Amino acid sequence: MIPAQQPPREPRCMATTIGSLPHTDVARGTDLVLRSTPRIPSWVQFPKRGYKEGMMVQFTEGMPGLVERNERMIFDTTADDFTDQLTDFYARYLAATDAGDAEALDSFGLSPDCAAGFAEFIERVPRMAPAPTMLKGQVTGPFTLGINLVDQDKRSAYYDDQLRDVVIKTVEMKALWQTGRLRQLGPPVMILLDEPSLLGFGSQTYLTVSREDVIRDINQVAGVIHDHGALAGVHCEANTDWSLLMETDLDILDFDAYDHMQSITLYPAELRAFLDRGGWLGWGIVPTLDKEAAATETVASLLKRFDDGVSRLAQKGFDRE
Repeated sequence: MIPAQQPPREPRCMATTIGSLPHTDVARGTDLVLRSTPRIPSWVQFPKRGYKEGMMVQFTEGMPGLVERNERMIFDTTADDFTDQLTDFYARYLAATDAGDAEALDSFGLSPDCAAGFAEFIERVPRMAPAPTMLKGQVTGPFTLGINLVDQDKRSAYYDDQLRDVVIKTVEMKALWQTGRLRQLGPPVMILLDEPSLLGFGSQTYLTVSREDVIRDINQVAGVIHDHGALAGVHCEANTDWSLLMETDLDILDFDAYDHMQSITLYPAELRAFLDRGGWLGWGIVPTLDKEAAATETVASLLKRFDDGVSRLAQKGFDRE
């Protein structure tokens, strides 16, 4: 276990970003983030540069058995060399985790083809003055990636024990690789799991997915992040079952405080336990999907919306301070 770098004890509303921008110019997009969120900048994802930067492809490098079909990656478990690819995958995983083999870990890294913003970020951060308070990385979470990656029969990898294990271990390695690169820059690091598919958890679509499975899989990734000295968080949207995530080992819950503030207030007991153990809430207070709202909101109006959200928590018995 690597000692954690000390994050700010109280983040006090320092701004960061989800990660993705609509830009195609990597330098310009990165510059915008570094100027706008200098305290906790995040490396930028550029999905409009091409399908390889989409969240269901960007973090698949190093996985065994994947083939590209119509700009999507799918598992082909019928390939003649699938077993050999699996063997190589687990050999690299064990070499990276048990033996600390840097070359094996690099086989799970983010290439410029899939994450041009990461390389740009690594180059630019050392020139920032003053230095950031923290650095943020992100990776598609194990549930979202496992549900959306399918095999040749269009079956989600999450429902196949072997493929699910491959997905979870790949997410671990992506988080571990990022953590190591970001920590070398100096400031403390947070890695957030992007889990938009958890919005559907508990619905008829995912009836066979257990709460315990989701918690275990997220904790497996969070444990690797913690063991290497960083904070672990999650970004979810809309009316996610936040009580599930409050039961995990995550440090940060990033929620939609603009349109779905009520979703976090539905679980006061679980939220209190999360905060009492030192958890942080990431307030997504700036609208990103509604163009009209983004054009009409002001700093003052967003501050009022934030204050109203804090008041809703205070009504549930939480200390405003």
